[in-house]
Amino acid sequence: MDENNLNNQDGQGQGLNLVPDGGGSGKMPLKRKVAIGATVALVVAGLGLCGAWATGAFAPKSEITKIEADGDSGKKQVSEKTEAVVDWTVKIEAEGVTADSSPLITRYVCTDGADEGVEFYHATSAPDAIEGKDSVRLTEGTWEITAIPIINPDGSITTPAGGGEQAVSGESKDSGSTEFTGETKPAENVTQDDIDKVLDKVNEAVSKGDGTLTGDAGKDVVNKVTDNASKAPAADKEKVEEKKDAAADSAVKAEDKKTDAAKPSTGSGSAPSKSDSKPSSGSSSKPSHEHTWQAQYRNDPVYETRTRTVVDQDAWDETVNANYDEFRFSDGYVTTSLADAINHQDSTGCSYSIYTPQVTIHHDAVTHEEQYQVQTGTKQVLTGYRCSGCGATK
Repeated sequence: MDENNLNNQDGQGQGLNLVPDGGGSGKMPLKRKVAIGATVALVVAGLGLCGAWATGAFAPKSEITKIEADGDSGKKQVSEKTEAVVDWTVKIEAEGVTADSSPLITRYVCTDGADEGVEFYHATSAPDAIEGKDSVRLTEGTWEITAIPIINPDGSITTPAGGGEQAVSGESKDSGSTEFTGETKPAENVTQDDIDKVLDKVNEAVSKGDGTLTGDAGKDVVNKVTDNASKAPAADKEKVEEKKDAAADSAVKAEDKKTDAAKPSTGSGSAPSKSDSKPSSGSSSKPSHEHTWQAQYRNDPVYETRTRTVVDQDAWDETVNANYDEFRFSDGYVTTSLADAINHQDSTGCSYSIYTPQVTIHHDAVTHEEQYQVQTGTKQVLTGYRCSGCGATK
């Protein structure tokens, strides 16, 4: 096709106009070259994309690129990475830990990842901790997971072992777990200093806790810990009560702080901090807990008062000389009367002898009456209530 035909087709909207823009240089204007290059690039790119989608080359990825306006200078690319959330379960298996032990309180600190620097505590009731039923939601990254000591219903203290840094990965089928063991210090060896250290840790936990450790839930945890602590033989109950009040107050303040943080800001609209713009991991681990109270009873013995005879000295017999004499005559006559003896001798002339007989004196037993108690059965006595879900008591 010659140059004139090209010009005619371009004039009819069917071709490309290669006529020089003024002058006779025969060169295409720069603006026209850019338009042609862009058109060709778009066609090629469109064909390439169709082929790529057809072959599955563009599988969905976790990273999404978003274009945002950047003032008058054009546009910029902002990378948004979708963060996986993993349900992380905790469990404990240690001698002395029972369903009536205080909750397992775990501490979570993100040392690497999107939530780096985030710290919070979470309480798991003893029944759930033993069976590994409770979990928190953690974002991908490295989390340091530890647990504070547990106080058992007899006052003994179990210090959990295990945990440490855990790699939380979204490739772990959206779940993971940490299992604790532990050594138990017998109740008779627990000192008030041991109790103080545990209660101070509980106070810190409720001040930095999630929904399981603030407000009423936090006070229930504090009540359980201090009730068990008071069972230790060396426990100073007044001091335990003081620690209880301090920890319960921390739980209320932590709840109030969260409530205030949730209120809309009335400021000038400054950018929110990381803690404001993003909820901490674990904060949405479970919906708010409603207690299911179950009555708790103990079986007290029933006694009946009875009376019995107690023998202080057994009965006994004593042999002593009689307080009289006998006159025994040769013809067999015996009398204790001197007058009779004289008359008998005068009348018979028989000889006689004087004999002092022995007699037996009986002494009755020495006794006294006393009352005593006999168990005749048992009766149930209401001691309080326990939540079947979290183990809290009231």
